[in-house]
Amino acid sequence: MTTTDLFLEKNNISSTSNQNPILDFYKDSTILVTGGTGFVGKVLINKLLTAMKVKKIFMLIRVKDNLNAKERLQAFFKESIFKNIQNDSPELIDRVHPIHADYCAPDLAISSQDQQLIIDEVEIVFNVVASVKFNEKLADAIDINVLGTNKIINLTMKIVNLKSFLHISTLYCNCDRSNIKETVYEPEIGYEKIIQLYRILDNETLEKFSHCLIGKMPNTYTMTKKCSENLVNHKAFYLPAGIFRPPIVMSTYKDPFPGWTDNVYGPSGLCVWSARGVVRCIWGKADESANMVPADYCVNAILSCAWDCYERHEQRLHENVEIPVYNYIFEKNNLTWGQYMNMSRENYIEPFEKPFWCFTYTIITSKIMFKTVSFFLHNIPGYLMDGLCLLTGQKRIYTKAYNKISRIIDMMSWFGTKKWKFTNGNIEELDKKLLPNDRAVLEFHLKTVDWREYFKYYLSGIRKYFFKEAELTDKMLKKRRQFYQKLVFLHKFLKTSAGFILIWYMVKIYIKVFNIIPKISI
Repeated sequence: MTTTDLFLEKNNISSTSNQNPILDFYKDSTILVTGGTGFVGKVLINKLLTAMKVKKIFMLIRVKDNLNAKERLQAFFKESIFKNIQNDSPELIDRVHPIHADYCAPDLAISSQDQQLIIDEVEIVFNVVASVKFNEKLADAIDINVLGTNKIINLTMKIVNLKSFLHISTLYCNCDRSNIKETVYEPEIGYEKIIQLYRILDNETLEKFSHCLIGKMPNTYTMTKKCSENLVNHKAFYLPAGIFRPPIVMSTYKDPFPGWTDNVYGPSGLCVWSARGVVRCIWGKADESANMVPADYCVNAILSCAWDCYERHEQRLHENVEIPVYNYIFEKNNLTWGQYMNMSRENYIEPFEKPFWCFTYTIITSKIMFKTVSFFLHNIPGYLMDGLCLLTGQKRIYTKAYNKISRIIDMMSWFGTKKWKFTNGNIEELDKKLLPNDRAVLEFHLKTVDWREYFKYYLSGIRKYFFKEAELTDKMLKKRRQFYQKLVFLHKFLKTSAGFILIWYMVKIYIKVFNIIPKISI
């Protein structure tokens, strides 16, 4: 019995087919997933296997670390997210078939035999693969995000029984605009010209022109994702296709268990550095929306959108409208940056090993003020620690580390200091279409997320699943908490002392000024 069956039975929900059209859509289907070894891909593969009763999953996998596709798949299923499958239903792993692919090669370097399997058997395609580094070299970002997508579409167009093709983009691919609708915007330089320049210029020359090609976009990631959307909208117009734009995807809320993640990208990295006491001030706006979603909710929305593309297809072609775009964002229950940091600190109950300082931070709006405060709270401690390392004969790493952190904070501030208005009519309409059985398995509306419950597992999950720390015994946890409390006491003592010293000097200045200025008699 699958996870879905157990859930429906436990909640006395009927499994009649007309009550669960989305679940029926996936039942006994064959899926193709690109980027399945990434963060969102892992959650997607887990969900397809445990809840959707799929027949087969083809995964395009690149050679990496001298491991071929088959070897990487074996390592893939040893990840902590799949422990329930490993323990309870190991036979589900046999439904996943690795296919060697090289996104830099013509036709993805997929063997003719594997290509034929995809063409004959696949019904649903999830294009999740992407180069997600903000500071990726332009040539590499184009290679994966634009040319890679182009090759996937070319392969998808050959599929005989295609039901749905969903391209995973990003909510920020049009972040040069303040109002972002559920439509594909034409970039200043079209994808055809970008591809042409990529083919004509060598990597070094292309990099020199990167600032011109990026234009008003903040980085190569958002710029190339915008181009790939444009490409999908043009080439996949006659396919049952759609574009899904997720915001910042965080660790899981409930499925398969709370707090799972395999990375500390973006805000998670800043939060972890703050929890360790390395980062003490952040450049951003505390009251602006952070636009975050749990990974399991994001995957539920992806699965629902793929079905919706299939449902809309015939009418869309009849009306000759562009492929649907889904801005996966809700105004209700959308965290602000201040709430994100506050709830992270409030639920920091399992301290990291060997913290630099206690979890304390300030979010600063002004760039000048941030640079000033950062110098005292980041740069000076870095110099002092490196001086201590020099005296004790250890490697000096702190100044270099803080310079790197400063660059990351500057890069993140582009998103943390701005406000966007998103249209989300398609995602709201899709939410209304969910029937009880489907909603029980595929809930994705943020109004149902209890963020306080979520953050109970947030930093603990990062410690456990990303840093792979062993389960803390009561003795170890008590020891860490005692050490952490000493840091908190020291922080409060220094903060209070600094406050008294500042007040004392202000009083002295006040007295001196009023000793000089003659009193005015009334």
